Amino acid sequence: MNKVFTITGKSILATLFFLALCESSPEGLIAQHHAPIPLHESADGFYIKNVSENAIQLKTDLPNAILEGYKISNRTEWKDQPVGIRTAEIELAGLEPGTLYEVSLAISTDERSDTLRNMPIVTRSRSSGEILVYFNSSVNTGISTGPEPVSTSGTVLRNRLLQLIDEAEHTLDVAAYNNNRSEIVDALIAAYYRGVRVRYIAEGENANTALNRSLPFEVLERDDNDGIMHHKFVIADADHENISWVFTGSTNLTTQQIATDNNNSLFIQDQSLAKIYEMEFEEMWGSNTETPNHASSRFGENKVSNTPQFLEIGNVPTQIYFSPSDNTAWHISNALEDAEESISFALLIFTFNPLAETLISKHFQGLNVRGLIHDVTSTGTRFPKLQSNNMNVHQDQVNGVQLHHKYAIVDADAESSSAQPRVITGSHNWTNRANNHNDENTLILHSVEIANIFRQEFEARWCENVPDECMVNTYELIGKSSGFFSVFPNPSVTTTHVEFNEEFSDQPYTFMVFDRSGKIIKSGFRQTNSGVFQLSNLPTGSHFLRIDSNGQTQTIQIVIQN
Repeated sequence: MNKVFTITGKSILATLFFLALCESSPEGLIAQHHAPIPLHESADGFYIKNVSENAIQLKTDLPNAILEGYKISNRTEWKDQPVGIRTAEIELAGLEPGTLYEVSLAISTDERSDTLRNMPIVTRSRSSGEILVYFNSSVNTGISTGPEPVSTSGTVLRNRLLQLIDEAEHTLDVAAYNNNRSEIVDALIAAYYRGVRVRYIAEGENANTALNRSLPFEVLERDDNDGIMHHKFVIADADHENISWVFTGSTNLTTQQIATDNNNSLFIQDQSLAKIYEMEFEEMWGSNTETPNHASSRFGENKVSNTPQFLEIGNVPTQIYFSPSDNTAWHISNALEDAEESISFALLIFTFNPLAETLISKHFQGLNVRGLIHDVTSTGTRFPKLQSNNMNVHQDQVNGVQLHHKYAIVDADAESSSAQPRVITGSHNWTNRANNHNDENTLILHSVEIANIFRQEFEARWCENVPDECMVNTYELIGKSSGFFSVFPNPSVTTTHVEFNEEFSDQPYTFMVFDRSGKIIKSGFRQTNSGVFQLSNLPTGSHFLRIDSNGQTQTIQIVIQN
C-alpha cells in the first residue's frame, strides 16, 4: 500500500524562503534565490519579501525610492495610508488571513514619479495547506526520498473527486474542458439539492455528454473560435478556511483521461488558493452570483491580469498563473532558467519555441535535461529541434496510452544547497494557443517533496520509453551486499579488476555499474566466469558496482580518477 503524503502546517523556513527570494537571509538559513519574484507583472521594481496571515512585506530595487503613500482594498473599501518616507522595504500590515487585496503604491525616485495601481495580493490563510498528489499510472517509488503519491489508481482519483463534491457544504465551482462521467454530474446535482450553490463552465465545442440532460444548475459554455476553455479545476467552499479545496492538474473528466491516459492531479486545502481560482472562475462567469452574466463574461484574450500570482500554501511557496492574461510561458521559462542541475519534462505536445530555446540553453550549460513528448508530428513541433541539438528527448510511444501531462521538474533531488526544487504543472500545454488564446491554469510549487514525487512519475514513464536509461534505487542496492567479490585497484585510473571468491568463480553472473543518481552507465551478463573480469572505459567519478550471482547480491563503491 502506498504511503499517503501530505504537506501541512506553517513553517518559519517557508517564510524565510520568501526572504531569500530577494536577499540572503540574515540568519543564513536559506540560500539566495537567483531571481527575485516580482509582486506582479505591473509592479516594476517591487518584489515580495515576506507573506504572513496579517501582513505582506515588499522590497524595491528602485534607487532612492520614496513611498509617498499607498492605498489598500479588500475589494469593498479603499484605505489611504500616507507615508512620505524614503524606504527600500514596505510592510502592508493589519490584514486579514486568506484575504484578497488590491494595493496601489504612490512612489517617486530621482528619475520618476508614478502610481502602481490595483495590484492584486493575497495573505496566507489559516488552512491546513494540505497538498495531495495523485497519478493514474505507476510510479518508480525506488527513487523516493520518503514521500510518495497518495495513489496511482484512476479509480481512487475519481473517488477522491467525488468525495470532494459530496463533502462540499456551501459552494462548488467547476471549470472542465470535457466531461463524460455521469457519476460526477450526479454528485453535482445531489450537492445542488442539499443546498450547495453549483456553477459550471464548459468548453462549448466539446461533446460534454455527461451534461446532455436537464440540470438544476447553470452551465456556461465558451463557444468562440479564438481559443478553448481548457481548465480542469473544481473549487469547493472558497469562503471557509477549514473546508476550502481546489482540484486541478492535467486530468479531463472523461473515462479515458481518468482511467488510462497518463495524468496528474492535485487536491489542495487552502483558502487563499481557492479564492484566487474563484477570481478566475468569476471573470469567465461574469458575476459573483449563481447566474452567469454574459455581458460581463470574459474568456481568452479578453481576460485581464487581475489575480495574485504568489502565495504560500502551508509551507510551500507557490506561483499561480492563468492564461492568456498572465504571460504564463514567460514564467515557465523563468522557472526553467533557474535550474542548476536538472530539468525533466513530460508533455502532451511542445510547439512553443521560446521554451525550446530555454531548454537548449540549459542543455549547453551542462544541465541534465531529459524530456518525453507524446505528439511529435503536430505543426510547429519542437521535437526535431531538440533532437538536432543532441538533447536527451524522446517520443512517448506506449501503445494505447496518451501521455497527457504538462509538467516539468526542476532540480529534483539536487545536491547543490542553492538549488530550489520545484514542479510546474497544470492544464497549460507548451503551445502558442495555450499561452495566447486558451483559458489555462499553471502552478509552480517550490517543494523538495513534491519535486521528488513527480520525479517518481517521470522515471516510470522514462523507463517505459528509454529502458536503457532506467533509474535504480542506490540506497536499496547498496544495502543488499553479501561479500563474494573484491575490486582492485580502487580508486583506479583506467581499469578496475573484479575478483570472485572461489565458490563463485565458475558461476554465471550479471553486473551493473550506476552513478550516484542511480543512472545505469554499464551492465552485462556473463554465462561463464573465469574468476576475474575487468571494467574499462568508465567515466571519471564515484560509482557503484552491483553483481548478482548464484542467488547472492553485492554492491561496492568504486572510484575512477583522472
